[in-house]
Amino acid sequence: KCAPSFALGRCPLAGRRGFQGGAMPAAVGRIGGGGPLEEWATNWGDEALRLCKHWLVLEPLVYVMPKADPKQPAHVRICVKGAGEIVEGDGSYVDGWRWLLMKQDGKEVGWILIDGKAVGASRRFLEPVPG
Repeated sequence: KCAPSFALGRCPLAGRRGFQGGAMPAAVGRIGGGGPLEEWATNWGDEALRLCKHWLVLEPLVYVMPKADPKQPAHVRICVKGAGEIVEGDGSYVDGWRWLLMKQDGKEVGWILIDGKAVGASRRFLEPVPG
């Protein structure tokens, strides 16, 4: 399951030495300056899906689901991530759609849909973060 601090958009490192307050450090959890995150979208391909381990959430909300199946109802979600958050995981194709197998503290948490077309949206919900 997602750590409660992540589910609420709080940094799991908050309160540790070097971090002030509950705000997420940009390198760990959230970026963006209030502008539309769709502007961050690029034309990336399968190599980025395979190699990138950190992903930027572009949508106001994306669900972390127990299975890589776009037909799952929203109420079975594990947790929610929001625009500007950075999530860690491994990208792959499942039944022709791009998904991210999200990891937290090295453990598999659940799946986030990358290809919005799987649910009728003509955009990607996540963007790879280089580095």
